[in-house]
Amino acid sequence: MFTLKGVALALVFTTVTTSLAGCAKKADCSIDSYHAHKYIDDEGYVRYIDKEYISYEGYEWTDEYVELSESEKDLYKFFDKKNLLKIEDNLDVILSQQEKNCDYVEYRYSYTYMMPIPHTMRSGKSTITYFTYIPTTHHSWTTDSNYSGLTGEQRICHYVYTAYKVLKDENGDYVLIPSSEVDDITTVMNDYPYIKKDYCKVINLEDGEVLDYEDGPDMEDKEQSYKNNNYNNEKKLSLKY
Repeated sequence: MFTLKGVALALVFTTVTTSLAGCAKKADCSIDSYHAHKYIDDEGYVRYIDKEYISYEGYEWTDEYVELSESEKDLYKFFDKKNLLKIEDNLDVILSQQEKNCDYVEYRYSYTYMMPIPHTMRSGKSTITYFTYIPTTHHSWTTDSNYSGLTGEQRICHYVYTAYKVLKDENGDYVLIPSSEVDDITTVMNDYPYIKKDYCKVINLEDGEVLDYEDGPDMEDKEQSYKNNNYNNEKKLSLKY
């Protein structure tokens, strides 16, 4: 048994070591000057990073590069730290995404969920758990127009975009300054030339607030988890009204 356990442990250690080595695999680069390589992800977004890893945070190394001056070293490290992408390098991808991000309508609906209330009874050394159920009304939103008549409420969901610029503060440190939220990122790119991958979000066009799904899918997930966790207890004894 000791020998078998020893083999198992050795195999696990080998697997982990190999995996870590694969993550840190470097490209064969012979450029002597300080530079940043062009990295591309599977959506076509481009970043220039002063790294030689073949894969880095979802981006793949290419042999294209830009040479960097001594004064640009810290700036590109800041780009890397903040996951910044130049709009100019990604304009085609951004414009394509903006074209797809059309306004859409969501409808508010209500649904009733039978909330389980656990009760515990003791009889001698035995403990029995049973449940009663209370109807509880929740609300959420959907794009399914079949729900449009349930509450009569609807909203227009609208995409907005945020860009950034990089400045130095009074201490000489780089800081990130966001633009206002705009409908078209090209309107601010001259003054705010960078984005992050989460540069767009959806708001309620009427009040400008980020969409709130009230009880929504998250609540349903929690309720389903609660049901699953108590399934065995419910089989003991369940009283429903």
